[in-house]
This record gives sequence, structure tokens and C-alpha cells, in this order.
Amino acid sequence: MDLKIRDLDAGAMQVLKEVASKQNVSRNELLKRHLEDLAQFQGIKRAEKDLDSTLRSVGKALEITYNRLHQLEKQSMKVYLLLATVLDIDPEETDDYLENMFNVNVKEMN
Repeated sequence: MDLKIRDLDAGAMQVLKEVASKQNVSRNELLKRHLEDLAQFQGIKRAEKDLDSTLRSVGKALEITYNRLHQLEKQSMKVYLLLATVLDIDPEETDDYLENMFNVNVKEMN
């Protein structure tokens, strides 16, 4: 695909000519590389924005999950204590029973 640039400043044209000469390429090739690099850079910036957005969404979801698990843990402790109270069982005896019966180390869970 062709691209024409009109009314380019003479000073800018001279700089392009010198840079192209140092790199041993034509001005056309130099400009082509710069434009392709610019397009690629813009694509990378867009991908970074998408990634940031996705990471923010994942972070929010993790925070919601953490809060729900925390609330669930609180509710489980309340049910545990209520059950121990209703059955007139010492909660520490229940811990020992669970550890012995199911090989569950309740103290490690807390």
C-alpha cells in the first residue's frame, strides 16, 4: 500500500535523509519501519489496556470470593457453636472427636 506525505518541513526531510543514510537504507524504508513500529506499538498498548481491564475484573472477583468465604467461615463457626450448645457438648471435645474419628486436624484449619 502506498502513502504520500505532502508539505513536510525541509528540516525534517534533511534529518530523515541523514538518519536513512547512517542506517544505509532509503528514506522510504526508514519511514516504513517507523510507521510499522508505531502501528505495532499501538497494538501492544491496546493489548496492555485489555490485560489491565481483565486483571482488574479478576481482582474484583477474587475480592468478592474472599469476602464471601470469610462470611461463610463466620456463619460456619456460629452454626458450630450453636450445635455444640444445643447438644451440650464442649467445643474442644468436638475438636478431639473430629480429629480422632476423621483424621481431621481442626487446629490446623484455624
